[in-house]
Amino acid sequence: MKFFVLAALFATVAFAAPAEDTKAVSTNTNSESSALKYLLANSPAGHQVAEDGQAAAGCYWDGSAPFCDGACPSGYREENRGSCGDGACCWTGTKALCCRE
Repeated sequence: MKFFVLAALFATVAFAAPAEDTKAVSTNTNSESSALKYLLANSPAGHQVAEDGQAAAGCYWDGSAPFCDGACPSGYREENRGSCGDGACCWTGTKALCCRE
């Protein structure tokens, strides 16, 4: 039994040795950093643009990102639909531009 314990301990120590070139493994390159920034800026959750435009006076965009299901209540009419409205973009569904009747 002692042999198996010693063999397991030796194997753990032998195989747990760190890589010789740890800097190559742990540092990000500029291209990786810029790629990550691009993905964060252009993902649906991080995409904050006025793609569909600001709502005019008496109007508002209905629907909340990322799962939009915009609908106008009574007393308002739907003027337009868009993925982003005037804020965060939708992963699913669309936002509705609602204006007073």
